[in-house]
Amino acid sequence: MAMTLRLPEELAQRGRRYAAELGISLNGLVAIALSEYLDARKPALRVAPAPRVLAQAIARQVKAGPVRRRR
Repeated sequence: MAMTLRLPEELAQRGRRYAAELGISLNGLVAIALSEYLDARKPALRVAPAPRVLAQAIARQVKAGPVRRRR
């Protein structure tokens, strides 16, 4: 799959330098880093929440209103 990734210039330069030291492309480095990041965060067991618990969580979010994002 092809995609465009926007990185801050300094981070992109650091990534290119490190990838070159490893003898791989920046694309390869990003793929490895993303894979390791996601693997480290895999839940042991995913269990779907009970419908009532899910409904309560949604109700709390609706009451809280939209999330304000910093720019």
